[in-house]
Order: sequence, then C-alpha cells, then structure tokens
Amino acid sequence: MKLLTKTTIPALALALLLSACGGGTNGPATATDSPSPSASPAETQPPQTSEPSPSPSPTPETPAKASTAQEAAAAVILALKEKDLDTLAAYIHPGKGLLFSPYGHIDTATAKVFPADGLPALTDSTVYNWGAYDGTGDPIELTFKEYYDKFVYGKDFINAEEVGDNEIKGHGNTIVNIEEVFPGSRVMDYYFSGFDKQYEGMDWQSLILVLEESEGAWYVSAIVHNQWTI
Repeated sequence: MKLLTKTTIPALALALLLSACGGGTNGPATATDSPSPSASPAETQPPQTSEPSPSPSPTPETPAKASTAQEAAAAVILALKEKDLDTLAAYIHPGKGLLFSPYGHIDTATAKVFPADGLPALTDSTVYNWGAYDGTGDPIELTFKEYYDKFVYGKDFINAEEVGDNEIKGHGNTIVNIEEVFPGSRVMDYYFSGFDKQYEGMDWQSLILVLEESEGAWYVSAIVHNQWTI
C-alpha cells in the first residue's frame, strides 16, 4: 500500500472539498441549485392603468301614462302628500308645464309656470313672486317650499271631506276662471268645508288639480289653491 506523504494529504483534502461544493450531475440538489418558481403572467406583465368608467347620465323623467283624469289625479295628490317631486314631474303636462295659482281666480300675468324638467326642489332657496295676497295686495314672495306648505299641501287634501270630480266645491267672492284659462280641461277638487266652527265655514279650503289630455294620456296642467276671498 502506498503511504500518504505530508504533501499529498493537503492535496487530497482540497480535492474532496471541491468535489463536495461542485456536486455531481446525479447528486442531490442543494437549496441554491433549486430553480426559482416561475412568476405568474399577472406578475410579469406591467400594471394596467385604466380610467374609471364614467357614471351614466341621469335619465330624464319619463312622462306618465295615465289613461284617465282620475288616475292621473290620484297619482298627483299622493305625490303631493309625500312630497315626491320626481313623480309629480312625471305627470306635468309635457307641452304646457305646471301652473301654480294661490287662489281660484288665476292671474295669468303673475302665476308661476314650471316645465317638468324645471320644477324647483324643496331645498331651493330662490324667492319667487307668486302673485298678490287677497285683501292686502301685498306680493306673495316665498321660496318653493314655503309656497308648497302654504298654498299646495297645507292641509291633508288626500283625505279631503269631499272630492269634486269635474266640479268646483268651494265658492267665495272670487270667480274661479279655470275653464277660461284651460278650456276643455277636467278638474278634481279636494275640499274641506271648514276647520274652526267659530268661522262658520268661511275658513274652507280646497286644492284643485287641473287635468288635460295629451296624446292619449292625462297630465296635470295646474295646481290651484282655493279658499274664501274678500
């Protein structure tokens, strides 16, 4: 047997060390030999940037399709009670808009008229001139909400004492000229005969819906507040 000399031992140790580090092709793979896991397609592609989809434009309110005046009136009086202006707008006459009159005699020079897409919101702070107060002649200068609460739905008209179907129930000293301003129209008059006995019926009030037909459907053309006038 060949004896190892002092010079051959370091050489042999170095060879064994190199063999262990390099590893054979059939030897077990070390942690450093394991391939890195492949990145997913989503990780390898650059991040996608896109503009957010624009919000859809508001759809204009579609006109209602009431087949009778009574059907339109029922929908409108409920919308007024609930302050549902979107539904009210759907029943506004598409050609004439909606006229507001504080009294049974309509003053066409001062009565406010709004188209369906121009009806003020109850939060609108604009002060409008709605005509003149009976008795004093002072201008009726109110916001839409103030006018609404006083001259539109100041009483629970949906539960009125009487309802006049194409009949004016309340009469005072002023001539109701609805037929003159809206010839051929139909009215629904929601009427209370009075609220305080001491006034002996002179505090009666009613809300009149003026309804007209257009292309086979019925719409509201005017909302008229009616009461005793001097």
